[in-house]
Amino acid sequence: MTCPRPRSTPMVDPPLAMPVPDAGTSTLLRVDVLRPRLDILAFALALAVLAWLALGFVTDRNGGATIMSAMCLAGLVAGRIVGVPGRVLLPVAIGLAVVLWLIWIDSPVGPHKTSAFAHVVGGTLAGWGLVEALRRRIRDPLRVALLALSGVVVLTLVWELGEYVGDRLLGTSLQPSVGDSLEDVLFGTAGGLTGIALASVAALSRSGDRRTTGRTAR
Repeated sequence: MTCPRPRSTPMVDPPLAMPVPDAGTSTLLRVDVLRPRLDILAFALALAVLAWLALGFVTDRNGGATIMSAMCLAGLVAGRIVGVPGRVLLPVAIGLAVVLWLIWIDSPVGPHKTSAFAHVVGGTLAGWGLVEALRRRIRDPLRVALLALSGVVVLTLVWELGEYVGDRLLGTSLQPSVGDSLEDVLFGTAGGLTGIALASVAALSRSGDRRTTGRTAR
């Protein structure tokens, strides 16, 4: 009589333990997921601010204000297309809305001074926005400043071209003379230099603070 052989139990590898993310990693993941949504929200708010003003100008049949609002909206959309973050476009939109309000709704000074002020502020906002958008892609501060200044000059010329086309299409008088257009370009460029300088100083200051914090942490 033969005894049955004991059956061999197959070896089973123990289940692999899944890595459990720590609190810091999960927080970073949440931030990475939330950041694009906040950026889209900021861009939507920027569009809403200017669209609200533009709708009011269209209702009042204010051709000049409508043209300016439309160009501001087009600038926001163009900036978004080329990759400018919504967090940069939102303060720019708010600043432009304030300028449009001062020009067309509640001007504290005469039209000539208001126009000069508007172009200076608009140039400042454009210069600041361009530096903020470029400095995350280009490390050289001088190159960033030069590209931003070139962008400001191009934007002022495009703005004047838009005013010229608007005058011809709607019969407005945004450009009384060639001299007025040249002054607008000059004021806009001067404002752009101011915005570029402020943004560059702020960026260098933030960079210095980060380096100091990193050395302290070490």
